[in-house]
Amino acid sequence: MPRSTTQDSPTLSTVDDLNRLKEENARLRRAVDELALLNDLALAIGGSLDSEQIMRSIIGRSIRALAAEQGDITLLGKDDVSPSHTLVRSMISTSAHSPLHLDQNLLGWMQLNKRPLVINEPATDTRFKNVTWEESIHSVLSAPLLVKSKLIGILTVYNKRSAAREGFSESDQRMLSIIAAQSAQVVENARLHEEEKAYLFMRREVELASAIQKRMLPAKAPDIEGYDVAGLNVTAQEVGGDYFDYIKMSDHRWALCLGDISGKGLPASLLMTNLQAILRGQTYHLTAPGDILKYANMQLYRSTSADKFATLFLAILDTAQHTLTYSSAGHEYPFLLRPDGSHRRLQKGGVPLGMMPGMVFEEETVALTGGDCLLVFSDGVTDVSTVDGEMFGEERLISLLRDAATAQASSEELIASVVEACLRHSGAAALFDDITALALKRTSTA
Repeated sequence: MPRSTTQDSPTLSTVDDLNRLKEENARLRRAVDELALLNDLALAIGGSLDSEQIMRSIIGRSIRALAAEQGDITLLGKDDVSPSHTLVRSMISTSAHSPLHLDQNLLGWMQLNKRPLVINEPATDTRFKNVTWEESIHSVLSAPLLVKSKLIGILTVYNKRSAAREGFSESDQRMLSIIAAQSAQVVENARLHEEEKAYLFMRREVELASAIQKRMLPAKAPDIEGYDVAGLNVTAQEVGGDYFDYIKMSDHRWALCLGDISGKGLPASLLMTNLQAILRGQTYHLTAPGDILKYANMQLYRSTSADKFATLFLAILDTAQHTLTYSSAGHEYPFLLRPDGSHRRLQKGGVPLGMMPGMVFEEETVALTGGDCLLVFSDGVTDVSTVDGEMFGEERLISLLRDAATAQASSEELIASVVEACLRHSGAAALFDDITALALKRTSTA
């Protein structure tokens, strides 16, 4: 009777067990690799607030982990003109291809779907039928950077480096998704930190500009024999575009001016500073307001863009003759208030400064008698509005001037009452424009 033999070859059940064990070991190795990568990435970016350094670390590790040629992070912008901008780009490649660029169609797809995207055959991918891909792109893997379900950017790698060019796998997609999920908040924190730094820097610059501007305005009114003069400026923002000045031309001649620059903030403040320098320079050798404005217009026209201009009222006070010679460059017409409460508007002049070259500015000379009072103001006075949009208007200003004439108010008291009335009228509404006023009153009758 033949002797039975044992089978040395493994059974089907044993083979299945071995295969499952290999798969489990491979899965565990991938998990260990993922944890090692994430730990390395956390150490690299966790202690930094430099957004460029953080994103380079993310991109570099993504490229190495997924064996890609190139990678980038595109952060979404906050304006409609440029909804996206690539802030940083990193590349690891032995090829001579130029850096690849994220297609706007892919960006739009990601904004709509907010989930990972694998494209291993760009030319035939039905999701992007009308897209012309760069010839060097043969595979793309992209993952969203999400913070509280909001898309802040996209992490993308290009071209799987392999001989067969099989493209990116589901495992690659999972890995990039994990990297993006773990990195998004760190990237956002760094960006917010840098925005805060930029904001604080700008705040310091604005505060400095505001302090400089305040020093350029007259600290106090001059003593002019036989006259009482006062001026006040209240800015709607920290720096403004309104300007007033008293410039001594001789022992008995003073230039009084009040201007309003188009626009607001720092640009208007810079133009105001330029205008002040021009006027102070010209009053040393020009004596007629029309000539001074003509020269100032030429200078501003040459040095500013078409959308920048300034309105200005300029008057030359002659304390020996008790006359006021003035010219206005498109400014609000000042009030000349008489002691009996009547008034007239000073309307001679021309167009705003800086708008057109070669302009001529008309002049007028008026005599000042005892008790006459001149009020020059910016449009921020009459245009100041309530929360409901009701403007202060000229009628309220005229009524206030009549009350001041009846009370024989000084120039300082008149200015204070004007500004107080404007602020009271605006109430809880924020000032839209600067409030500036200048008053000149003849106190003597001799």
